[in-house]
Amino acid sequence: MASASDFEQAVGSVFSVAIGDRTVSLELTAVRQIASSPRTGGGFTLLFKGPREIALPQAIYHLTSDAITDDIFIVPVSVDATGYVYEAVFN
Repeated sequence: MASASDFEQAVGSVFSVAIGDRTVSLELTAVRQIASSPRTGGGFTLLFKGPREIALPQAIYHLTSDAITDDIFIVPVSVDATGYVYEAVFN
């Protein structure tokens, strides 16, 4: 089972997501603990920053980095001039 510590060491890493014949890069920007989570080992959220040129709808994606490969459900939570922010919740 994934834990916050697995991802904390990967903050700043770029994860690749294959979308058809295209690859989208998402940077892991933050790992936040969920204090009141009932999840064994504790709950946490991940925030990823993606490009402005493509919006990924909420779905499960196969994310791959140098250290971590996992299928993760991400949801777009905001967008600005530099790109989209996606959140994954492990609770």
